[in-house]
Amino acid sequence: MSKYFSIDEFRSHDGAEYPAEWVDSRLAPLCLVLDRIREAWGGPLTVVSGYRSAAYNARLASNSSGVAKNSQHIQGRASDIRPRDPTTANVQRLHYLIKELHHGHHIDALGGLGVYPGWVHVDIRAHQPGVLVEWTGVGVGSEQ
Repeated sequence: MSKYFSIDEFRSHDGAEYPAEWVDSRLAPLCLVLDRIREAWGGPLTVVSGYRSAAYNARLASNSSGVAKNSQHIQGRASDIRPRDPTTANVQRLHYLIKELHHGHHIDALGGLGVYPGWVHVDIRAHQPGVLVEWTGVGVGSEQ
């Protein structure tokens, strides 16, 4: 499925496994995007958050008013990633690299891109070709 990432890296933080019925239709295309990003980066990337169970998302929502109720994480279409050395400069460099890959049509499946202190959110939401939803977040729960 992925050259660099295992399905276990996408397990919800509450222990829920990535739904088997979504592996081919959602996780595989997400991993293609992540593999291309990893190859362009030239070094390891860490999955900070992948799939998020509805129960875990509800728990986050009760602690933060900014948690997206229909998050791409709940749908199994998103991953938050960071460089092994997640300095502000490295996270910004990774974010810029992903934007360049998208603009160069190397990761057309990318539909959402957010940058946060410490990680970058990527997702494969449904979108029109060439359109990328972008945002800057301040922490967990400030996503689109």
